[in-house]
Amino acid sequence: MPSNTVVSVYNQLIGPEHRVSRGSIGVSFNAQPNPAVARVYGVESGVTVASITPNGPAEKAGLKTGDTIISVNGKQVKNGDELVATISSLKPGSTAKLGYIRNGKQETAEVTIADRAKIFANRLGGQQEEGGQGQPQESKFGVTVRGITPDMANRYQLPNAKGVIVQEVKPDGFGDTSGLSRGDVILEINKQPVNSEEDFRRIESQVKSGQDVVFLVRPRGTRDNSTVFMGGSLP
Repeated sequence: MPSNTVVSVYNQLIGPEHRVSRGSIGVSFNAQPNPAVARVYGVESGVTVASITPNGPAEKAGLKTGDTIISVNGKQVKNGDELVATISSLKPGSTAKLGYIRNGKQETAEVTIADRAKIFANRLGGQQEEGGQGQPQESKFGVTVRGITPDMANRYQLPNAKGVIVQEVKPDGFGDTSGLSRGDVILEINKQPVNSEEDFRRIESQVKSGQDVVFLVRPRGTRDNSTVFMGGSLP
């Protein structure tokens, strides 16, 4: 462990709160680089943002989904591990200058670093995050979902706050082959209402390989209550 990291940890542990605070900007990204993403967004390196925590530092700084972060305080970041390491080392409350690419044009933004434990606890309903920043939890359905708050319903112009919104879809996973896409709203699974991440995980845990799974879905961009069925037999 680098000596400067040891000093930083020691100073935080002997401080008033007696704990180590790690920085965050409130973004999520694919745990593994995807060449197709790089090609579509026209970048060769950096971290393409898959989602942004509402009202988090990145959103307040003007970043959007699809932006590719390429530097922090002038230091190049080539992948997610480098971004997490760099941001985590910054003190909550400090500011950082992000370099990013949007639609092929290089931009900069000043972002205020937040406490990683607090920002992800808010996003996950009070639970501390585990593992790398923004890395989705493994799912037999191959999707990551998030409960819909009234604020999100208003933000995404959803007719109500029912269901869970799909945040990420694992390529070639069950959700992908069933037709699910990022931004879709799952209302039911096998006739069971899904109105929270807990509902989703509970139903998912009960389904076994070979069993039919049918999602009742409001497709992304639907402004009314139109829904479709998606599903298949779980591998």
